[in-house]
Amino acid sequence: MKTRTLKLVLEYDGSRYAGWQIQTNARTVQGVIEEALGKILHHPARLIAAGRTDAGVHATGQVAGFTTSSIMGTERLKRALNGVLPRDVTVVELEQVRDDFNARYDARSRTYRYTVAERRLSIGRSYVWHVPYKLDRNLLDASTVCLNGACNLRGFSKGNDEDDYSTIIFKNRWIFDGALSIFEITAVRFFHHAVRSIVGSAVKVASGRASPDLLQRILETRNRKLAGPTAPAAGLCLVAVEYGDGHDETHENYWASDD
Repeated sequence: MKTRTLKLVLEYDGSRYAGWQIQTNARTVQGVIEEALGKILHHPARLIAAGRTDAGVHATGQVAGFTTSSIMGTERLKRALNGVLPRDVTVVELEQVRDDFNARYDARSRTYRYTVAERRLSIGRSYVWHVPYKLDRNLLDASTVCLNGACNLRGFSKGNDEDDYSTIIFKNRWIFDGALSIFEITAVRFFHHAVRSIVGSAVKVASGRASPDLLQRILETRNRKLAGPTAPAAGLCLVAVEYGDGHDETHENYWASDD
């Protein structure tokens, strides 16, 4: 039977999920969406995502793709999915794409945003890391300047020394908005705990508990033990995944094993 490939752009609150990737005996974002697709399409559908967000991590721009033999229109399918999905998972966009589209391998970049709150919050507290001490914003800003271009993020990542931690960082910046310090970073791929470790290390510098060159030394030595505390998952959000035109084989090895 003829099939077609569909692409989803997803928003979800990761607070009540054990991450994106489907697991045995655990509630995951992939699991609840695949369950909803099965009910609507009347056949199993396996999602491939741009990145496997960790437990408690949120998304406003996660991308996933799947194939289906159903002829249901995309707008109707989007409405049906949002009608049965829990309220903490939403399909923002749904469209048909080329048959060989792969949400993971075709992605050219991912953008994550991490939010630090420098005061106690009541509204929005589930989406920030409240740091209850004074941070020097100039040091925050300066500490991450070294994260640019071709980098090896082994020193910020949870994993084995045998794995490849190379990536290309296109940009990073701090945005200061009232009591919020927001770190935004775009790269070809990320690794387990990498963004959260970068933020934890930057906060350690900005609090005066580490020298201003801490992140540069972590990059150079690739020594995970030098890194600051891993920032809590609640402050992290996958905000965008960018794609080029057509399949780019040069990105085959730059898949996201995520934060």
